[in-house]
Amino acid sequence: MLAKKPDCEAKTEVFFGTAKDAIAPFPTKGTVAVATVLCTAGVDKTAVTMHSVPGFEGDDHRIEVVGDEVRAVVDIHSRTSVIAGWSVVALLRNLASPIVS
Repeated sequence: MLAKKPDCEAKTEVFFGTAKDAIAPFPTKGTVAVATVLCTAGVDKTAVTMHSVPGFEGDDHRIEVVGDEVRAVVDIHSRTSVIAGWSVVALLRNLASPIVS
């Protein structure tokens, strides 16, 4: 069973900062941040926001990459943060791989 979608009205921001600052206090939730920074601007230039949602089961991640001429958004919903982290790695590998016919 996939994670239940959070009730956005009940969410509370519990962290906002760089990926570097998020890794130590949130080691199990930081896997997506770590996977993301490895392929983007790095730990000091990647912003992380974490919310707490009462009763929410699973993990819900949104990765937004913003450039001068492009904006990409990836939403990942999973039962655990480990699955979400590996999902990001797989997604980024697929995006970086050349298309083979």
